[in-house]
Amino acid sequence: MLNLSDEQDRQSASAGPNLAPLLDVILLLLIFFLLASVFAQPTLEVDLPEAAHSESSVEQDEILSISVSSNGDIFINKALVPLSELQSRIEAALHQDQEMPVMVRADKQSAFEHFVKVMDAVKGAGAKQLVIETQSAPREQGR
Repeated sequence: MLNLSDEQDRQSASAGPNLAPLLDVILLLLIFFLLASVFAQPTLEVDLPEAAHSESSVEQDEILSISVSSNGDIFINKALVPLSELQSRIEAALHQDQEMPVMVRADKQSAFEHFVKVMDAVKGAGAKQLVIETQSAPREQGR
């Protein structure tokens, strides 16, 4: 004999989709994006100068990052580059994407001469968008 209440219980229990695999995928994506955002931060330690009117207007995803350390070493996306090769490396990167922003980060203890040479190489390579990264200065209470 067929019991209708048992059959209705089985149908109601399997009526919705199984969400366990979907939750597993969402959890894995969350972990992936958290780890990706941690490792996307620049690891080259540069003590940036402060600017009272700085703003963040460029996404970090598609950007050519040039850093000048306190002793004058130049890095493109964390790779050490001699000054003699800097302009050709920038040109090669811009050849892939003409609109790629170039961000220059110079340690505040580095000689201004190194910063000027980097800026000259960026201009010589034909960069259309230039970002100079600074550290936001603390705002005064009265402003």
